[in-house]
Amino acid sequence: MAALGWSAMIAEQTTRRLRAAALPAAVAVLVPVGWLDLVQHYALAAGPALALSAARAVPLLWCRSRPLPAFVLTLAAGVLTALAARPVSAAEPWPWPVTGLAALAVVLVAAGSRVARGVSLAMGGAVLAATALLLAALPGRGGWAGLLPVAVAVVLALVAAQVLRDRAAALARLAEQERISEVERTRRALLEERSRIGRELHDVVAHHMSLIAVRAETAPYRLPGLPPEAHEEFRAVAGAARDALSDMRRLLGLLRGEDAAERVPQPDLDRLDGLIAQAGPDVALEVSGELAGLPAAVGVCAYRIVQESLSNVRRHAAGAAATVRVERTGAALLISVHNGPGRAGPAAAPADGRGHGLMGMRERAALLGGEFSARAVPGGGFTVTAALPLPEDR
Repeated sequence: MAALGWSAMIAEQTTRRLRAAALPAAVAVLVPVGWLDLVQHYALAAGPALALSAARAVPLLWCRSRPLPAFVLTLAAGVLTALAARPVSAAEPWPWPVTGLAALAVVLVAAGSRVARGVSLAMGGAVLAATALLLAALPGRGGWAGLLPVAVAVVLALVAAQVLRDRAAALARLAEQERISEVERTRRALLEERSRIGRELHDVVAHHMSLIAVRAETAPYRLPGLPPEAHEEFRAVAGAARDALSDMRRLLGLLRGEDAAERVPQPDLDRLDGLIAQAGPDVALEVSGELAGLPAAVGVCAYRIVQESLSNVRRHAAGAAATVRVERTGAALLISVHNGPGRAGPAAAPADGRGHGLMGMRERAALLGGEFSARAVPGGGFTVTAALPLPEDR
């Protein structure tokens, strides 16, 4: 897939360069060939012939940026050429020499494809009208039979302009649709990741809510001598906690949708050593501070960030050495995963990362009010850092 994408990119760049070079190449051909044509077949001196040939061809360079002025200048130069040129024999076409008609056809295609259809048709009509007027004004230089090849060239040029116009419109619609599709894919991936994070944190929140309910229900038995009002207050607190648990279960069912429910406890930093061992011998772990007693949500978030980071290392930098640092300070849990450049060879299997990469890690950190960053390292490699705030001791 990567090879196909690279080939498509090269092909697109090549096509763009060829398209950009087409008009300059046409000018480079039409100027000297038109000069020779006017000198040899239309009895023009070398200087005027070169000037008229350049005047007909050079405006082609402006077809993309200024299509109408380019057409007007080319047509005007063609009319001046017809007025100054005298065919040396009846076999020479007039009022448009072959090179002059070629310049008009190119400008009708290139400039006509960048204006509205009605304007393009008016441009073709202007060429036919100028041809008829010249034949009528100077009948001795050419016959009316010369109108037929001009009409055929104009029609073919207008058809080609319409094809290019339709192609450009189709490409613009396709690009817009791809942009919309990419936005939708990103939004859908973001919603899926948030839903998955919500499902994982359900167990954490449900544990705390269950603990509130149990402590409220058992308080009257653990604290004898409470007044009836206190009994009623604890009963209300327990009922509210049970209602909250029921609402959370309904919300979890909505989040899960068609997905199967996960029936295993969510991992935390107690399982970090096993994750590092599973990642392979090239992964080192450095721990600073006591990781026991972390809030459950922070533990799950930290574990998933490390897991997804190692998965990305094995997926995108196979064989690279990596270092995982976890530090607990008084205010935050700091996480850093750094890897060097990967070694040549096939990519290893990912370390069971099931999220959406950097986007999922960023969402997890933001959920806890933390900070997240991921950046490439000069010389090769990648570094992921996260700072997850810890609640103050109460």
